[in-house]
Amino acid sequence: MEHEFTGTGISVRLGGNNVPAYGPPNLGTLVARVDEGKPITIHPRSSAREVVLADNLKPGRHKVRIEHRNDGDQAGCRIEGFRVWGDPRGSLAFQLNGDEEAFFVDARAILRRGNTVVRNSIVRNWLSGRCSMTGLSPGKYTLEIRAAGWQTALRNDIEIRPGETTEIDPIYLPREDSTIIHRFRFPALNRPAIRQPGASFRARFLGYNAEINHVELIRRVGPAVISRRVEFTEDKNAGHYYDREVVVRIPDDMPTGLYDLNVQITGGRRTGTSRSPRSVHIVRGWPEDPVVVTFGHLDTSGQYQAEYLGRIADMANLMGADLVLQSTSVNPAYISGALARLDVPHITNFGNHQFYGHEKWYGDPVNLIDFGPNLAILNYGHLWFDRDSIAKADRLLAGRSNANMRIINAFESNAPKDFLNRHQIRLIHDAHGLGKKVSIIEGTETTRVGKVNSVSFRVIRFQNNRVVTATYNGHETSPIPFARDAKSPLSIAHSSPNTGTSRQIISTISNQLLDAYPNGRVTWVLPRGNYQVSGGRLESSYPSDNGKYSIVTARVDIPSKAVTTVAVAPSR
Repeated sequence: MEHEFTGTGISVRLGGNNVPAYGPPNLGTLVARVDEGKPITIHPRSSAREVVLADNLKPGRHKVRIEHRNDGDQAGCRIEGFRVWGDPRGSLAFQLNGDEEAFFVDARAILRRGNTVVRNSIVRNWLSGRCSMTGLSPGKYTLEIRAAGWQTALRNDIEIRPGETTEIDPIYLPREDSTIIHRFRFPALNRPAIRQPGASFRARFLGYNAEINHVELIRRVGPAVISRRVEFTEDKNAGHYYDREVVVRIPDDMPTGLYDLNVQITGGRRTGTSRSPRSVHIVRGWPEDPVVVTFGHLDTSGQYQAEYLGRIADMANLMGADLVLQSTSVNPAYISGALARLDVPHITNFGNHQFYGHEKWYGDPVNLIDFGPNLAILNYGHLWFDRDSIAKADRLLAGRSNANMRIINAFESNAPKDFLNRHQIRLIHDAHGLGKKVSIIEGTETTRVGKVNSVSFRVIRFQNNRVVTATYNGHETSPIPFARDAKSPLSIAHSSPNTGTSRQIISTISNQLLDAYPNGRVTWVLPRGNYQVSGGRLESSYPSDNGKYSIVTARVDIPSKAVTTVAVAPSR
Protein backbone atom coordinates (compact mmCIF):
# COMPACT_ATOMS: atom_id res chain seq x y z
CA MET A 1 0.00 0.00 0.00
CA GLU A 2 1.04 3.62 -0.57
CA HIS A 3 0.13 6.72 1.42
CA GLU A 4 1.05 10.34 0.72
CA PHE A 5 1.44 12.77 3.61
CA THR A 6 2.71 16.24 4.46
CA GLY A 7 5.00 16.50 7.48
CA THR A 8 8.42 15.72 8.87
CA GLY A 9 7.68 12.37 10.51
CA ILE A 10 5.36 9.39 10.24
CA SER A 11 4.55 6.23 12.18
CA VAL A 12 2.30 3.29 11.39
CA ARG A 13 -0.22 1.79 13.80
CA LEU A 14 -0.66 -1.94 13.43
CA GLY A 15 -3.80 -3.88 14.18
CA GLY A 16 -3.68 -6.15 17.19
CA ASN A 17 -2.66 -9.77 16.77
CA ASN A 18 -5.51 -12.25 16.88
CA VAL A 19 -5.76 -14.22 20.08
CA PRO A 20 -6.05 -18.01 19.56
CA ALA A 21 -9.83 -17.87 20.00
CA TYR A 22 -10.09 -15.93 16.73
CA GLY A 23 -7.40 -17.40 14.51
CA PRO A 24 -3.69 -16.97 13.76
CA PRO A 25 -1.80 -13.77 14.62
CA ASN A 26 -0.10 -11.49 12.09
CA LEU A 27 2.71 -13.78 10.95
CA GLY A 28 3.89 -11.93 7.87
CA THR A 29 6.55 -9.24 7.53
CA LEU A 30 6.18 -5.61 6.49
CA VAL A 31 8.82 -3.67 4.59
CA ALA A 32 8.30 0.11 4.69
CA ARG A 33 10.12 2.84 2.78
CA VAL A 34 9.53 6.60 2.94
CA ASP A 35 10.43 8.32 -0.35
CA GLU A 36 13.79 6.85 -1.37
CA GLY A 37 14.95 6.24 2.18
CA LYS A 38 16.31 3.08 3.71
CA PRO A 39 13.75 0.24 3.99
CA ILE A 40 12.50 -0.65 7.47
CA THR A 41 11.46 -4.22 8.28
CA ILE A 42 8.63 -4.72 10.77
CA HIS A 43 7.69 -8.05 12.34
CA PRO A 44 4.09 -7.63 13.61
CA ARG A 45 4.33 -10.73 15.77
CA SER A 46 6.95 -9.08 18.01
CA SER A 47 6.89 -5.31 17.45
CA ALA A 48 4.80 -2.80 19.36
CA ARG A 49 1.63 -1.60 17.66
CA GLU A 50 3.11 1.82 16.79
CA VAL A 51 6.35 1.96 14.80
CA VAL A 52 8.18 5.09 13.61
CA LEU A 53 8.86 4.85 9.87
CA ALA A 54 10.70 8.16 9.42
CA ASP A 55 11.55 11.33 11.33
CA ASN A 56 13.43 14.57 10.64
CA LEU A 57 12.25 14.63 7.03
CA LYS A 58 12.34 17.82 5.03
CA PRO A 59 9.07 19.76 5.40
CA GLY A 60 6.70 19.06 2.53
CA ARG A 61 5.04 16.22 0.67
CA HIS A 62 6.24 12.63 1.08
CA LYS A 63 5.14 9.12 0.22
CA VAL A 64 5.34 5.93 2.25
CA ARG A 65 5.15 2.53 0.61
CA ILE A 66 4.54 -0.62 2.67
CA GLU A 67 4.79 -4.12 1.24
CA HIS A 68 3.62 -7.33 2.85
CA ARG A 69 5.98 -10.26 2.49
CA ASN A 70 5.49 -13.85 3.48
CA ASP A 71 7.76 -15.20 6.18
CA GLY A 72 8.31 -18.66 4.78
CA ASP A 73 4.85 -20.18 4.60
CA GLN A 74 3.47 -17.72 7.15
CA ALA A 75 1.65 -14.51 6.26
CA GLY A 76 -0.71 -11.80 7.44
CA CYS A 77 -0.69 -8.26 8.76
CA ARG A 78 -3.15 -5.54 9.75
CA ILE A 79 -2.65 -1.79 9.51
CA GLU A 80 -5.01 0.55 11.35
CA GLY A 81 -3.55 3.85 10.17
CA PHE A 82 -0.72 6.37 10.24
CA ARG A 83 0.33 9.16 12.57
CA VAL A 84 1.98 12.22 10.99
CA TRP A 85 3.74 15.20 12.58
CA GLY A 86 5.44 18.35 11.37
CA ASP A 87 7.55 19.46 14.34
CA PRO A 88 10.12 17.77 16.62
CA ARG A 89 8.62 14.71 18.33
CA GLY A 90 9.71 11.74 20.41
CA SER A 91 8.37 8.31 21.35
CA LEU A 92 7.66 6.26 24.46
CA ALA A 93 8.29 2.51 24.68
CA PHE A 94 7.91 -0.05 27.44
CA GLN A 95 7.37 -3.70 28.24
CA LEU A 96 3.99 -4.59 29.77
CA ASN A 97 3.23 -7.89 31.49
CA GLY A 98 1.02 -9.04 34.32
CA ASP A 99 -0.51 -11.80 36.39
CA GLU A 100 -2.40 -14.45 34.40
CA GLU A 101 -0.18 -13.68 31.42
CA ALA A 102 -1.94 -16.27 29.23
CA PHE A 103 -5.12 -14.19 29.49
CA PHE A 104 -3.50 -10.73 29.39
CA VAL A 105 -4.09 -9.33 25.89
CA ASP A 106 -3.90 -5.53 25.90
CA ALA A 107 -4.50 -2.43 27.99
CA ARG A 108 -5.49 1.21 27.77
CA ALA A 109 -2.65 3.71 28.06
CA ILE A 110 -3.50 7.28 29.04
CA LEU A 111 -0.70 9.81 28.71
CA ARG A 112 -1.08 13.19 30.43
CA ARG A 113 0.81 16.47 30.60
CA GLY A 114 -0.40 18.00 33.83
CA ASN A 115 -4.17 17.56 33.78
CA THR A 116 -4.39 17.37 29.98
CA VAL A 117 -4.85 14.00 28.29
CA VAL A 118 -2.44 13.93 25.35
CA ARG A 119 -2.97 10.35 24.20
CA ASN A 120 -5.55 7.69 25.05
CA SER A 121 -5.18 4.42 23.18
CA ILE A 122 -5.07 0.64 23.36
CA VAL A 123 -1.52 -0.69 23.61
CA ARG A 124 0.35 -4.00 23.78
CA ASN A 125 1.32 -6.77 21.45
CA TRP A 126 0.11 -9.76 23.44
CA LEU A 127 2.71 -12.06 21.88
CA SER A 128 5.67 -9.97 23.03
CA GLY A 129 4.30 -7.52 25.61
CA ARG A 130 5.80 -4.58 23.71
CA CYS A 131 4.09 -1.17 23.81
CA SER A 132 4.85 2.17 22.21
CA MET A 133 3.34 5.61 21.71
CA THR A 134 4.80 7.70 18.89
CA GLY A 135 4.66 11.32 17.74
CA LEU A 136 4.79 12.86 21.23
CA SER A 137 5.74 16.49 21.80
CA PRO A 138 8.82 16.94 24.03
CA GLY A 139 8.12 17.38 27.73
CA LYS A 140 7.24 15.57 30.96
CA TYR A 141 4.34 13.14 31.10
CA THR A 142 2.41 10.86 33.43
CA LEU A 143 1.41 7.42 32.15
CA GLU A 144 -1.61 5.48 33.40
CA ILE A 145 -2.20 1.86 32.38
CA ARG A 146 -5.65 0.31 32.79
CA ALA A 147 -6.78 -3.25 32.13
CA ALA A 148 -10.09 -4.64 33.38
CA GLY A 149 -9.33 -7.15 36.12
CA TRP A 150 -5.77 -5.91 36.73
CA GLN A 151 -4.54 -3.19 39.06
CA THR A 152 -3.95 0.21 37.49
CA ALA A 153 -0.33 1.35 37.10
CA LEU A 154 0.98 4.94 37.22
CA ARG A 155 4.37 6.21 36.10
CA ASN A 156 5.32 9.85 36.69
CA ASP A 157 7.96 12.25 35.36
CA ILE A 158 8.48 10.56 32.01
CA GLU A 159 10.74 12.76 29.90
CA ILE A 160 10.14 12.74 26.14
CA ARG A 161 12.95 14.21 24.04
CA PRO A 162 12.80 15.18 20.36
CA GLY A 163 14.09 12.57 17.95
CA GLU A 164 14.49 9.95 20.69
CA THR A 165 12.62 6.96 22.04
CA THR A 166 12.28 6.99 25.83
CA GLU A 167 12.30 3.42 27.16
CA ILE A 168 10.91 3.27 30.70
CA ASP A 169 11.27 0.37 33.12
CA PRO A 170 9.05 -2.65 32.48
CA ILE A 171 5.55 -2.51 33.98
CA TYR A 172 3.91 -5.49 35.67
CA LEU A 173 0.21 -5.49 36.59
CA PRO A 174 -1.02 -7.67 39.47
CA ARG A 175 -4.62 -8.88 39.33
CA GLU A 176 -7.36 -7.01 41.19
CA ASP A 177 -8.43 -8.74 44.40
CA SER A 178 -12.03 -8.60 43.19
CA THR A 179 -11.17 -11.18 40.50
CA ILE A 180 -9.02 -13.62 42.49
CA ILE A 181 -10.64 -16.76 43.89
CA HIS A 182 -8.06 -17.97 46.40
CA ARG A 183 -8.26 -21.50 47.80
CA PHE A 184 -12.04 -21.75 47.39
CA ARG A 185 -14.37 -24.30 45.78
CA PHE A 186 -17.76 -22.76 46.46
CA PRO A 187 -19.57 -20.43 46.68
CA ALA A 188 -17.77 -18.44 43.98
CA LEU A 189 -18.31 -16.67 40.67
CA ASN A 190 -21.00 -18.50 38.66
CA ARG A 191 -22.04 -20.49 41.72
CA PRO A 192 -23.01 -17.85 44.31
CA ALA A 193 -24.92 -18.42 47.50
CA ILE A 194 -28.03 -16.21 47.31
CA ARG A 195 -29.68 -16.03 50.70
CA GLN A 196 -31.82 -13.96 53.04
CA PRO A 197 -30.63 -12.76 56.47
CA GLY A 198 -30.85 -15.53 59.05
CA ALA A 199 -30.34 -18.30 56.49
CA SER A 200 -27.29 -20.51 56.03
CA PHE A 201 -25.13 -21.87 53.23
CA ARG A 202 -22.26 -24.28 52.72
CA ALA A 203 -18.75 -23.16 51.87
CA ARG A 204 -15.86 -25.37 50.74
CA PHE A 205 -12.27 -24.18 50.69
CA LEU A 206 -8.70 -25.46 50.84
CA GLY A 207 -7.66 -25.42 54.49
CA TYR A 208 -5.79 -28.72 54.90
CA ASN A 209 -5.23 -29.23 58.65
CA ALA A 210 -5.04 -25.54 59.59
CA GLU A 211 -7.14 -24.00 62.32
CA ILE A 212 -10.18 -22.04 61.14
CA ASN A 213 -10.01 -18.73 63.01
CA HIS A 214 -13.05 -16.95 61.63
CA VAL A 215 -15.38 -16.56 58.65
CA GLU A 216 -16.23 -13.09 57.38
CA LEU A 217 -18.56 -11.49 54.85
CA ILE A 218 -17.28 -8.17 53.51
CA ARG A 219 -18.66 -5.66 51.02
CA ARG A 220 -17.07 -2.47 49.71
CA VAL A 221 -19.02 0.45 48.28
CA GLY A 222 -16.58 3.18 47.31
CA PRO A 223 -14.73 4.14 50.53
CA ALA A 224 -17.29 2.37 52.76
CA VAL A 225 -16.83 -1.15 54.11
CA ILE A 226 -19.61 -3.31 55.55
CA SER A 227 -18.55 -6.60 57.09
CA ARG A 228 -19.66 -9.20 59.60
CA ARG A 229 -17.85 -12.05 61.27
CA VAL A 230 -20.36 -14.85 61.00
CA GLU A 231 -21.14 -18.03 62.88
CA PHE A 232 -20.01 -21.28 61.28
CA THR A 233 -19.94 -25.00 62.00
CA GLU A 234 -17.47 -27.32 60.32
CA ASP A 235 -18.84 -30.46 58.68
CA LYS A 236 -15.88 -32.74 59.24
CA ASN A 237 -17.52 -35.61 57.37
CA ALA A 238 -17.63 -33.51 54.19
CA GLY A 239 -13.94 -32.60 54.21
CA HIS A 240 -11.19 -34.54 52.46
CA TYR A 241 -7.43 -34.01 52.48
CA TYR A 242 -6.95 -30.34 51.54
CA ASP A 243 -10.68 -29.59 51.39
CA ARG A 244 -12.66 -28.31 54.37
CA GLU A 245 -16.37 -27.54 54.45
CA VAL A 246 -18.33 -25.30 56.81
CA VAL A 247 -21.96 -24.32 57.25
CA VAL A 248 -22.18 -20.54 57.55
CA ARG A 249 -25.08 -18.77 59.25
CA ILE A 250 -25.96 -15.27 58.06
CA PRO A 251 -26.83 -12.80 60.86
CA ASP A 252 -30.45 -11.70 61.11
CA ASP A 253 -29.40 -8.05 60.72
CA MET A 254 -27.12 -8.62 57.72
CA PRO A 255 -27.31 -5.67 55.28
CA THR A 256 -28.26 -6.57 51.72
CA GLY A 257 -25.73 -6.64 48.89
CA LEU A 258 -23.09 -8.72 47.13
CA TYR A 259 -20.32 -9.86 49.50
CA ASP A 260 -16.86 -11.38 49.43
CA LEU A 261 -16.47 -14.48 51.60
CA ASN A 262 -13.23 -14.78 53.59
CA VAL A 263 -12.05 -17.66 55.77
CA GLN A 264 -9.04 -16.89 57.97
CA ILE A 265 -6.92 -19.94 58.82
CA THR A 266 -3.74 -20.49 60.87
CA GLY A 267 -1.34 -23.35 60.30
CA GLY A 268 2.29 -22.91 59.35
CA ARG A 269 2.82 -21.95 55.72
CA ARG A 270 -0.92 -22.27 55.08
CA THR A 271 -1.69 -19.36 57.39
CA GLY A 272 -3.68 -16.77 55.50
CA THR A 273 -7.09 -16.06 54.01
CA SER A 274 -9.12 -18.23 51.68
CA ARG A 275 -11.14 -15.75 49.67
CA SER A 276 -14.07 -15.86 47.26
CA PRO A 277 -15.02 -12.43 45.85
CA ARG A 278 -18.65 -11.44 45.21
CA SER A 279 -19.86 -14.94 46.03
CA VAL A 280 -22.61 -14.33 48.62
CA HIS A 281 -25.63 -12.22 47.70
CA ILE A 282 -27.94 -11.11 50.51
CA VAL A 283 -31.50 -10.08 49.65
CA ARG A 284 -34.45 -9.12 51.87
CA GLY A 285 -37.04 -10.85 49.71
CA TRP A 286 -37.15 -13.10 46.68
CA PRO A 287 -38.10 -11.31 43.45
CA GLU A 288 -41.63 -12.34 42.50
CA ASP A 289 -41.17 -11.08 38.94
CA PRO A 290 -37.40 -10.98 38.43
CA VAL A 291 -35.69 -8.47 36.15
CA VAL A 292 -32.86 -10.10 34.19
CA VAL A 293 -30.37 -8.25 31.98
CA THR A 294 -28.90 -10.46 29.25
CA PHE A 295 -26.29 -10.27 26.50
CA GLY A 296 -23.96 -12.61 24.69
CA HIS A 297 -21.27 -13.20 22.09
CA LEU A 298 -19.82 -9.76 22.82
CA ASP A 299 -16.35 -11.06 21.90
CA THR A 300 -14.78 -9.73 25.09
CA SER A 301 -11.21 -10.80 24.43
CA GLY A 302 -9.41 -7.66 25.63
CA GLN A 303 -9.63 -4.17 27.08
CA TYR A 304 -11.68 -2.34 24.44
CA GLN A 305 -14.47 -4.90 24.62
CA ALA A 306 -14.25 -5.05 28.42
CA GLU A 307 -14.87 -1.29 28.64
CA TYR A 308 -18.06 -1.79 26.63
CA LEU A 309 -19.10 -4.62 28.94
CA GLY A 310 -18.49 -2.38 31.95
CA ARG A 311 -20.86 0.25 30.56
CA ILE A 312 -23.58 -2.39 30.20
CA ALA A 313 -22.95 -3.41 33.83
CA ASP A 314 -23.46 0.19 34.96
CA MET A 315 -26.79 0.34 33.12
CA ALA A 316 -27.87 -3.00 34.59
CA ASN A 317 -27.27 -1.59 38.08
CA LEU A 318 -29.30 1.52 37.29
CA MET A 319 -32.12 -0.53 35.74
CA GLY A 320 -32.48 -2.42 39.00
CA ALA A 321 -31.62 -5.84 37.61
CA ASP A 322 -31.91 -8.81 39.95
CA LEU A 323 -29.57 -10.96 37.88
CA VAL A 324 -27.33 -10.77 34.78
CA LEU A 325 -26.99 -13.60 32.25
CA GLN A 326 -24.14 -13.70 29.72
CA SER A 327 -23.74 -16.36 27.04
CA THR A 328 -20.90 -17.41 24.75
CA SER A 329 -18.15 -15.51 26.52
CA VAL A 330 -14.47 -15.32 25.59
CA ASN A 331 -11.81 -14.12 28.07
CA PRO A 332 -12.68 -14.72 31.74
CA ALA A 333 -9.89 -12.48 33.06
CA TYR A 334 -11.32 -9.35 31.43
CA ILE A 335 -14.96 -10.35 31.97
CA SER A 336 -14.50 -10.89 35.71
CA GLY A 337 -12.85 -7.47 35.91
CA ALA A 338 -15.46 -5.61 33.88
CA LEU A 339 -18.38 -7.18 35.75
CA ALA A 340 -16.88 -6.62 39.21
CA ARG A 341 -18.87 -3.36 39.25
CA LEU A 342 -22.21 -5.21 39.19
CA ASP A 343 -24.40 -4.93 42.29
CA VAL A 344 -25.94 -8.35 41.61
CA PRO A 345 -24.65 -11.81 40.63
CA HIS A 346 -23.82 -12.60 37.02
CA ILE A 347 -23.91 -16.02 35.40
CA THR A 348 -21.86 -16.70 32.29
CA ASN A 349 -20.91 -19.53 29.96
CA PHE A 350 -18.21 -19.84 27.32
CA GLY A 351 -18.66 -20.85 23.70
CA ASN A 352 -16.94 -21.16 20.36
CA HIS A 353 -14.40 -18.37 21.00
CA GLN A 354 -13.56 -19.28 24.57
CA PHE A 355 -10.21 -18.89 26.26
CA TYR A 356 -9.56 -22.35 27.64
CA GLY A 357 -8.99 -22.29 31.36
CA HIS A 358 -12.05 -20.16 32.14
CA GLU A 359 -13.01 -22.70 34.80
CA LYS A 360 -10.42 -21.11 37.10
CA TRP A 361 -12.81 -18.17 37.41
CA TYR A 362 -16.23 -19.52 36.50
CA GLY A 363 -16.17 -23.17 37.48
CA ASP A 364 -17.94 -26.10 35.86
CA PRO A 365 -19.68 -25.20 32.57
CA VAL A 366 -22.79 -27.08 33.71
CA ASN A 367 -24.11 -25.99 37.09
CA LEU A 368 -27.23 -24.76 38.84
CA ILE A 369 -27.87 -21.61 40.87
CA ASP A 370 -30.79 -21.15 43.26
CA PHE A 371 -32.26 -17.67 43.57
CA GLY A 372 -34.51 -18.57 46.46
CA PRO A 373 -36.90 -21.53 46.53
CA ASN A 374 -38.86 -20.51 43.42
CA LEU A 375 -36.21 -19.65 40.82
CA ALA A 376 -33.57 -22.10 39.58
CA ILE A 377 -31.07 -21.16 36.87
CA LEU A 378 -29.25 -23.87 34.92
CA ASN A 379 -26.01 -22.60 33.39
CA TYR A 380 -25.26 -24.85 30.42
CA GLY A 381 -22.03 -24.13 28.55
CA HIS A 382 -21.83 -27.32 26.46
CA LEU A 383 -23.38 -28.39 23.17
CA TRP A 384 -26.71 -30.17 23.41
CA PHE A 385 -25.48 -33.43 21.81
CA ASP A 386 -23.30 -34.12 24.88
CA ARG A 387 -25.27 -36.90 26.59
CA ASP A 388 -23.21 -36.80 29.78
CA SER A 389 -23.78 -33.05 30.17
CA ILE A 390 -27.51 -33.45 29.50
CA ALA A 391 -27.66 -36.22 32.10
CA LYS A 392 -25.97 -33.95 34.63
CA ALA A 393 -28.38 -31.11 33.81
CA ASP A 394 -31.27 -33.55 34.22
CA ARG A 395 -30.10 -34.46 37.70
CA LEU A 396 -29.62 -30.84 38.71
CA LEU A 397 -33.06 -29.74 37.55
CA ALA A 398 -34.77 -32.84 38.95
CA GLY A 399 -33.65 -31.67 42.37
CA ARG A 400 -35.50 -28.37 41.83
CA SER A 401 -38.89 -29.75 40.87
CA ASN A 402 -40.58 -27.53 43.47
CA ALA A 403 -39.23 -24.32 41.94
CA ASN A 404 -42.00 -22.40 40.21
CA MET A 405 -39.63 -21.11 37.53
CA ARG A 406 -36.68 -22.89 35.94
CA ILE A 407 -34.61 -21.10 33.31
CA ILE A 408 -31.47 -21.91 31.31
CA ASN A 409 -28.51 -19.74 30.37
CA ALA A 410 -27.16 -21.74 27.42
CA PHE A 411 -24.43 -21.57 24.82
CA GLU A 412 -26.94 -22.64 22.14
CA SER A 413 -30.73 -22.98 22.19
CA ASN A 414 -31.33 -26.39 20.59
CA ALA A 415 -31.99 -28.27 23.82
CA PRO A 416 -34.02 -31.46 23.36
CA LYS A 417 -37.70 -30.61 23.50
CA ASP A 418 -38.44 -33.48 25.85
CA PHE A 419 -35.80 -32.03 28.20
CA LEU A 420 -37.45 -28.59 28.11
CA ASN A 421 -40.90 -30.06 28.71
CA ARG A 422 -39.76 -32.50 31.39
CA HIS A 423 -38.39 -29.64 33.48
CA GLN A 424 -41.01 -27.05 32.42
CA ILE A 425 -38.30 -24.61 31.34
CA ARG A 426 -39.73 -21.07 31.05
CA LEU A 427 -36.73 -19.40 29.40
CA ILE A 428 -33.65 -20.46 27.49
CA HIS A 429 -31.21 -17.63 26.84
CA ASP A 430 -28.45 -18.19 24.28
CA ALA A 431 -26.04 -16.31 22.03
CA HIS A 432 -25.12 -18.77 19.28
CA GLY A 433 -27.31 -20.38 16.68
CA LEU A 434 -29.98 -19.96 14.05
CA GLY A 435 -33.71 -19.36 14.12
CA LYS A 436 -36.01 -16.67 15.42
CA LYS A 437 -34.34 -14.95 18.34
CA VAL A 438 -37.41 -14.33 20.50
CA SER A 439 -40.10 -16.98 20.23
CA ILE A 440 -41.85 -19.88 21.90
CA ILE A 441 -40.00 -23.04 20.90
CA GLU A 442 -42.46 -25.18 18.97
CA GLY A 443 -43.83 -28.09 20.96
CA THR A 444 -42.83 -26.53 24.29
CA GLU A 445 -43.78 -23.73 26.66
CA THR A 446 -40.20 -22.43 26.63
CA THR A 447 -39.41 -18.92 25.44
CA ARG A 448 -36.15 -18.72 23.52
CA VAL A 449 -34.36 -15.36 23.85
CA GLY A 450 -31.24 -15.17 21.71
CA LYS A 451 -28.55 -12.78 20.62
CA VAL A 452 -29.23 -10.75 17.46
CA ASN A 453 -25.89 -8.94 17.24
CA SER A 454 -22.89 -7.89 19.31
CA VAL A 455 -23.96 -4.27 19.78
CA SER A 456 -26.99 -4.69 22.01
CA PHE A 457 -28.37 -6.18 25.20
CA ARG A 458 -31.77 -7.11 26.62
CA VAL A 459 -33.94 -6.68 29.67
CA ILE A 460 -36.15 -9.72 30.31
CA ARG A 461 -39.18 -9.31 32.56
CA PHE A 462 -41.33 -12.05 34.02
CA GLN A 463 -44.90 -12.17 35.26
CA ASN A 464 -46.63 -15.20 36.76
CA ASN A 465 -43.47 -17.23 36.15
CA ARG A 466 -43.39 -16.54 32.40
CA VAL A 467 -41.50 -14.17 30.12
CA VAL A 468 -43.68 -11.15 29.32
CA THR A 469 -41.11 -8.99 27.53
CA ALA A 470 -37.59 -9.46 26.19
CA THR A 471 -37.45 -6.90 23.39
CA TYR A 472 -36.98 -3.18 22.88
CA ASN A 473 -39.84 -0.72 22.37
CA GLY A 474 -42.41 -3.45 21.79
CA HIS A 475 -40.63 -4.87 18.74
CA GLU A 476 -41.08 -8.53 17.94
CA THR A 477 -37.41 -9.45 18.36
CA SER A 478 -35.15 -6.36 18.63
CA PRO A 479 -32.81 -5.90 21.61
CA ILE A 480 -31.74 -2.59 23.14
CA PRO A 481 -29.28 -1.01 20.66
CA PHE A 482 -25.93 0.07 22.06
CA ALA A 483 -23.04 0.76 19.67
CA ARG A 484 -19.51 -0.07 20.82
CA ASP A 485 -18.31 3.54 20.85
CA ALA A 486 -21.60 5.08 21.98
CA LYS A 487 -22.14 6.81 25.27
CA SER A 488 -24.46 4.91 27.57
CA PRO A 489 -28.08 5.78 26.67
CA LEU A 490 -29.01 5.33 30.33
CA SER A 491 -26.76 7.19 32.75
CA ILE A 492 -26.63 8.95 36.09
CA ALA A 493 -24.79 12.11 37.19
CA HIS A 494 -24.45 13.40 40.74
CA SER A 495 -24.49 17.03 41.86
CA SER A 496 -21.72 16.30 44.37
CA PRO A 497 -19.10 13.55 44.55
CA ASN A 498 -20.72 10.25 45.58
CA THR A 499 -17.76 9.43 47.82
CA GLY A 500 -19.00 9.91 51.36
CA THR A 501 -18.21 13.62 51.60
CA SER A 502 -21.59 15.20 50.72
CA ARG A 503 -24.69 15.08 52.92
CA GLN A 504 -26.99 16.09 50.12
CA ILE A 505 -26.86 14.81 46.54
CA ILE A 506 -29.18 15.39 43.63
CA SER A 507 -28.79 12.58 41.10
CA THR A 508 -29.91 13.16 37.53
CA ILE A 509 -30.86 10.09 35.50
CA SER A 510 -30.85 10.51 31.73
CA ASN A 511 -32.74 7.89 29.73
CA GLN A 512 -32.45 8.28 25.96
CA LEU A 513 -34.11 4.93 25.32
CA LEU A 514 -37.70 4.36 24.23
CA ASP A 515 -38.40 2.00 27.13
CA ALA A 516 -39.12 2.96 30.72
CA TYR A 517 -37.40 1.21 33.61
CA PRO A 518 -39.59 1.03 36.71
CA ASN A 519 -37.97 0.32 40.05
CA GLY A 520 -34.46 1.37 39.04
CA ARG A 521 -31.74 1.40 41.68
CA VAL A 522 -29.51 4.23 42.94
CA THR A 523 -26.89 3.88 45.69
CA TRP A 524 -25.18 6.73 47.53
CA VAL A 525 -22.27 6.80 49.99
CA LEU A 526 -22.87 9.63 52.48
CA PRO A 527 -21.50 10.81 55.82
CA ARG A 528 -23.05 8.81 58.67
CA GLY A 529 -26.58 9.94 59.46
CA ASN A 530 -30.29 9.51 58.87
CA TYR A 531 -31.50 10.34 55.37
CA GLN A 532 -34.65 10.83 53.36
CA VAL A 533 -35.19 10.44 49.63
CA SER A 534 -37.25 12.59 47.29
CA GLY A 535 -38.17 11.53 43.77
CA GLY A 536 -37.76 7.88 44.71
CA ARG A 537 -38.36 5.30 47.45
CA LEU A 538 -35.88 4.65 50.23
CA GLU A 539 -34.98 0.96 50.16
CA SER A 540 -32.19 0.64 52.72
CA SER A 541 -29.64 2.55 54.77
CA TYR A 542 -26.71 0.90 56.52
CA PRO A 543 -23.71 2.27 58.44
CA SER A 544 -20.16 1.36 57.47
CA ASP A 545 -17.94 -0.58 59.85
CA ASN A 546 -16.03 2.50 60.97
CA GLY A 547 -19.19 4.50 61.59
CA LYS A 548 -18.05 7.17 59.14
CA TYR A 549 -20.46 6.48 56.26
CA SER A 550 -24.03 5.55 55.47
CA ILE A 551 -24.76 3.48 52.37
CA VAL A 552 -28.22 4.50 51.17
CA THR A 553 -30.13 2.75 48.38
CA ALA A 554 -33.29 4.04 46.72
CA ARG A 555 -35.65 2.79 44.06
CA VAL A 556 -36.77 5.16 41.33
CA ASP A 557 -39.08 4.84 38.33
CA ILE A 558 -37.19 5.87 35.18
CA PRO A 559 -39.48 7.09 32.36
CA SER A 560 -38.58 6.67 28.69
CA LYS A 561 -36.91 9.49 26.75
CA ALA A 562 -36.70 11.68 29.82
CA VAL A 563 -34.47 13.17 32.47
CA THR A 564 -35.39 12.29 36.05
CA THR A 565 -33.98 13.50 39.35
CA VAL A 566 -33.82 11.72 42.67
CA ALA A 567 -32.33 13.37 45.73
CA VAL A 568 -31.05 12.30 49.13
CA ALA A 569 -30.72 14.64 52.10
CA PRO A 570 -30.60 14.45 55.92
CA SER A 571 -33.93 13.60 57.53
CA ARG A 572 -35.76 16.54 59.06
